[in-house]
Amino acid sequence: MNARGYTRFVSAALSLLISARAARSDPPGEAAHGPRAPDDRFPSHVFRLAAHQPERVQLAFHYGLSQPLVEHGFNAAVDVRYRRLVLTYSHGQGLDDAIALRAKEKAAGMNLDLSYSTGGGIGVLLMDELWILADFKLHHFDASVGAEQATYETVTVGGEIGWRFFVWRGFNIGVVARYWPNVWSSAAGGIVFHDASGHPFTHNAVWQGASGFLGNVLLGWAFDL
Repeated sequence: MNARGYTRFVSAALSLLISARAARSDPPGEAAHGPRAPDDRFPSHVFRLAAHQPERVQLAFHYGLSQPLVEHGFNAAVDVRYRRLVLTYSHGQGLDDAIALRAKEKAAGMNLDLSYSTGGGIGVLLMDELWILADFKLHHFDASVGAEQATYETVTVGGEIGWRFFVWRGFNIGVVARYWPNVWSSAAGGIVFHDASGHPFTHNAVWQGASGFLGNVLLGWAFDL
């Protein structure tokens, strides 16, 4: 194909593409937001008081930023949504939880790793992209001071409130606030360790975040099945 023929071919292809885009229109009453947003609109989020209820089952994956930035691990989650129903499962791995230690424990050189945190929740969409959840989580800790080592688990039952903003098509940014109080621990009586001078001290099972309160920023992608 010579240069003139190639130019004609490209021009014809572009004309067809422009015509096809011009013919596209949203279904009646369809709000341009989230994964249903046309890919030529930006931003794709439309604020409204009514809940953005998925008319079909929606699958969403998201990744927490506080875990790699603060605890040097990772956390990933998957959500399933339909109408106002929200189901979620998340899993964190390899988290350094030294931030939860008391000053005396840090002075003794204690290490505390949250080797995994896993569980799920069920909730409801309230308005726009605002949701609330009831969460159930299992957390496994590895604690050590020198050669002394111990493991224990905690269970939290708490709540979460969050909101997400669709930036482009299914790509979204979410902010969440959580309260995950301990309701059970395998180390209910505490674990005794010894500092470098041999003096004993008791490590009590830690809570998530600050006395059970924690927040996060999520990066995610959602799409309708």
